[in-house]
Amino acid sequence: MNSAVPYSKPWLSYADQITLLQSRGLIITDHALAIEHLERIGYYRLSGYLYPFRTTVKTQTNKIEVRDQFKLGTSFGDIAALYVFDKSLRLLLMDALERIEVALRAKFAYLLGKYDPLGYLLT
Repeated sequence: MNSAVPYSKPWLSYADQITLLQSRGLIITDHALAIEHLERIGYYRLSGYLYPFRTTVKTQTNKIEVRDQFKLGTSFGDIAALYVFDKSLRLLLMDALERIEVALRAKFAYLLGKYDPLGYLLT
């Protein structure tokens, strides 16, 4: 027996995705650019970057509930800028990690080779 809850969100065209975002208060001045981003990045990947711009409300039990509406004045440009910043930061970190990895491998190989040129074969 399949106990999975059926997926209830309908497929939306790019134009419909933009309409949905606008209905939630997101300012989109350049529809063509927004569609380009949706085509290249995807709605669900971008949705993570939409999250901090959504409105919140404190419930009676003092929990913070995130609403579907966007904070006043939020634009698609804000979301695109956050995405680009995150991508740039990720690339910088990957570059730094690669340098550290290569340096550690070089040091390890140098020290291991000093004791046994075939030390990498030892178990």
